[in-house]
Amino acid sequence: MIRPARQPELSQLGGLYARAGFAARLAGVAGFARARLGGEVFVADLDGELVGVAAGAHFGASGWVGGVAVAPERRRAGLGGALTEAVVAHLRDRRAGTVLLLATELGRPVYERLGFVAEAEYVTLAGPPVTGRADGGRLWGGEREPAGVRVGRAGDRTAVLELDRAATGEDRRRLLGALWPAGGLVAGDPAVRGYHLASPWRGGGATLAADPEDGLALLQAVRRSEAEEVSVSLPTGNRPGVLALAATGFQERSRTTRMHLGPPPAWRPEAVFGAHNLFWG
Repeated sequence: MIRPARQPELSQLGGLYARAGFAARLAGVAGFARARLGGEVFVADLDGELVGVAAGAHFGASGWVGGVAVAPERRRAGLGGALTEAVVAHLRDRRAGTVLLLATELGRPVYERLGFVAEAEYVTLAGPPVTGRADGGRLWGGEREPAGVRVGRAGDRTAVLELDRAATGEDRRRLLGALWPAGGLVAGDPAVRGYHLASPWRGGGATLAADPEDGLALLQAVRRSEAEEVSVSLPTGNRPGVLALAATGFQERSRTTRMHLGPPPAWRPEAVFGAHNLFWG
């Protein structure tokens, strides 16, 4: 049976994600989407045992499907497709004309059977933090760090929302409104030309910029703020970002395919230097 998860069950989803080969912290992402993003978490209940899960996030005219996972022993029984359909129906009920997702190689055939169309590829790269001087030195093939990255302020939020919408083609004010109070980084003063917002669930977080120089400066600032390996997921259509990361020792870890059901948003992949996560882009 496919049904919405009960609130006490959300804490059990980490174990299910781990069994399915995903990070257990994905349960927190799914719970956040339900609590703060107008989404829902659906589970596959087999005689009281949770054997599958999927969730959605709602951004007005668009929405995302993410966190689709099925226990290994229950795969190839149609549960992944049924869970995805439940999320799509939830988003359609909320007037989302377009539904998006990032598909693994395993999941892509399932989504294609449901009518999703591939449109772009994302690559996840991981690399070392910056341990050198903060006032210059090597950066992206030997060039020095562009100036102008600063800590975000409360008054930056409107400009950040406008930049985000221009880059993604989506209205993600609910998401940014929930996370921005924790602070972020911006490129530009006083005009905001780019922003970085760290993920509460680890990973690189979202980085968007209209100009490659600002995007790379933000990524460099993120690398300086981390003590351990940095992970970044970005569209392969952002060639400057991919090449710059590769030039500084980042290695490819995985790839996913961006797919849509309904009219695709008018987004700009070259402006996306890092996704929030592989759940809602």
